[in-house]
Amino acid sequence: MLCLACETNPEWVDVAIANPDLILVDHALCEKKAAAFAMAMLNRYPDKSRLVLDMIELAKEELDHLDIVARILIARGIEMTPDAGNPYAQQLHQHVRGQEPYRLLDSLIVGAFIEARSCERFSLLAKHAPTAEMRELYASLLASEAGHYRAYTDIAREYFPVDAVKARIHEFAAFEATIVKNLTNQPTMHG
Repeated sequence: MLCLACETNPEWVDVAIANPDLILVDHALCEKKAAAFAMAMLNRYPDKSRLVLDMIELAKEELDHLDIVARILIARGIEMTPDAGNPYAQQLHQHVRGQEPYRLLDSLIVGAFIEARSCERFSLLAKHAPTAEMRELYASLLASEAGHYRAYTDIAREYFPVDAVKARIHEFAAFEATIVKNLTNQPTMHG
């Protein structure tokens, strides 16, 4: 699926559907971080017009998704928790090169992989979530997540040669697959 080199461990699905409230809380935190990441990208690269405009749109969509999930949590009487961080995303970010222009390329690719993995997991939740409401929620978010993946990869191809983007995506696919294979199936979107 998309750029992913491995599928989610089926055991994650069992953990996720057994803990729908924890998944929702973590989902809200992921939407918040995705919006913050988009804002950080446009703040870091204000001279890249395509990136700025796409990141504004992406941040708005992520905030809209946060609003949807936060309202579901509130309706269920569930409070959001402080963000303990996302080990999956943190490990991906460890592979981002520090020098420009490579930092830009790698950051865009990290964004693409996070969105791709979210898309895959939303697809699983859309099939297996314990309630129709939750299956509908995750099904409704699939297209957006795929669109966000495309936004990151399209921006990368705007500023870098297609072959360089393809090669780095291939390298990140191997990093990401190793990370996913070592996840402990926590009740989080990327656990």
